[in-house]
Amino acid sequence: MTLTLPADAAAWAATWRDRINDREDFAAAAADFEATFLFEIQADDRYDGEPVRFRVTLADGACTETALVDGGADYDFALRGPYDAWAALLAGDLDVSESVMDGTFDVTGNTMTLLRRQDAVSEMVAAAQSIDTEFEH
Repeated sequence: MTLTLPADAAAWAATWRDRINDREDFAAAAADFEATFLFEIQADDRYDGEPVRFRVTLADGACTETALVDGGADYDFALRGPYDAWAALLAGDLDVSESVMDGTFDVTGNTMTLLRRQDAVSEMVAAAQSIDTEFEH
């Protein structure tokens, strides 16, 4: 089933949780890692709507929650970027690490921890890329 962002954002978030938890490599990479992430799709020339924010909570090698959130949310790490960049990332046209290094995406949180847990982050991105996603704009 194809999900459309941002229209189906809540269903997309639930599917993302399931896809993360289906990945055996994620469970190994996220063992002993407890963290809450905020992923934010921001307005740009392609999309002029409100930011779309997903909170993703990890504990004991599993994704325990993905939720669409409004406004502020508590988190340990955040990845923010423009709508067009998210579309390219989810299509597999952008590498998340390179996109952070070149400033396409803004990262907040302890970068040393993120570097140590890069495999878990890569698995979360791969899970997101596995969702059949269309972009509304």
